[in-house]
Amino acid sequence: MRNENGAAGSGGPIFIKQKIMKPLFFKLLLLILFSQVALAQEEENPGFDQYSSSVFDSKEETLFVVSSMNPKQYANSLFQKGDILVQQIGDYNLFNANLKANEVNVSVLQNGDDNAISLSKQANTITQNIIQSGKNNGIQDFTYYTKYDVNTQMIQQGNNQNIQNYGTNSLSKDMKVTQSGNGSSVIIINQ
Repeated sequence: MRNENGAAGSGGPIFIKQKIMKPLFFKLLLLILFSQVALAQEEENPGFDQYSSSVFDSKEETLFVVSSMNPKQYANSLFQKGDILVQQIGDYNLFNANLKANEVNVSVLQNGDDNAISLSKQANTITQNIIQSGKNNGIQDFTYYTKYDVNTQMIQQGNNQNIQNYGTNSLSKDMKVTQSGNGSSVIIINQ
């Protein structure tokens, strides 16, 4: 058998192996390199990039926080005369307030997880102190219009408690409600 230069010898089979092995080696090398690049690709989500930070663990958590924000509510509270102080310690606590008064002084402390407060009041003056200490407590307090100065204090110490207050009258204008324990509910209707 003759090699490529025409010389006789036993080098023929080696030449064929080299001719087949070189392209096969390069193809395998390219396949390995490009498969790593393909596996390293991530799904792009340009809507999430503007909210991504080390604070949020997931897209769902970010969307929950952003959707619970109400820019109109915060803009309105800036023009009111008075103070609103909210301190939240824990996860998934919610405070929502729509307050209309000549003077507003509201103090809120939520210590625990999954606590919610919703206030909607219209009065001459509003002074309210709320403390929620525990998990899964809720307060809904609605007074659509009253001529009284409203001074309310609500304290929840425990888990799974609920207070619902509707309206204000001469008896409830200086109301104090305290709940302790677990799983209690109070509904107050003032006419």
